[in-house]
Amino acid sequence: DGLSRSYILYIPGSYQEGNPLVMNFHGYTSNALDQLLYSDFTALANEHGFLVAHPQGTADLLGNSHWNVGWGASTVDDVSFTSALIDTLAANYAINLARVYSTGMSNGGFFSYRLACELSGKIAAIASVTGTMATGTMDSCSPEHPMPVMQIHGTNDPTVGYDGGSLFEPIEDVVDYWVTENNA
Repeated sequence: DGLSRSYILYIPGSYQEGNPLVMNFHGYTSNALDQLLYSDFTALANEHGFLVAHPQGTADLLGNSHWNVGWGASTVDDVSFTSALIDTLAANYAINLARVYSTGMSNGGFFSYRLACELSGKIAAIASVTGTMATGTMDSCSPEHPMPVMQIHGTNDPTVGYDGGSLFEPIEDVVDYWVTENNA
């Protein structure tokens, strides 16, 4: 869409053709470097031989970096950006396209759920940390395969409440949704 986008890529010392790829998305107002440092996947990537991409979101109307999870005024096509980034990384690093995973913190966790619904042909599994699904996402979600999901969330989260809110689903409803969807 005419945007210049960036990412930080960590390549383990044990890199070889066919390694998995983890897409690691930052939270609202954060950035790719903060997510790299905060999540600290480098030791795990070295031990288990996977690449980690830390994409950078774009500025919203308030100037805060974010991922478009389907609400608000954002029109940035982050799903297509992610798809193109996966294709680019696969072409340059011969990653295992059957083993591309998405994880994210808060807004990045919300976005991982969006990818599970809208880019499941390229995403094998997701993990959301303090994120959930935007309201209405379940109604339009249609993954191409059973989607393994890991949800990490606390009941005392003051930002993304465990029991949901006007813009997002309760955690237990999200987990129930994926249990049902994956057993259908």
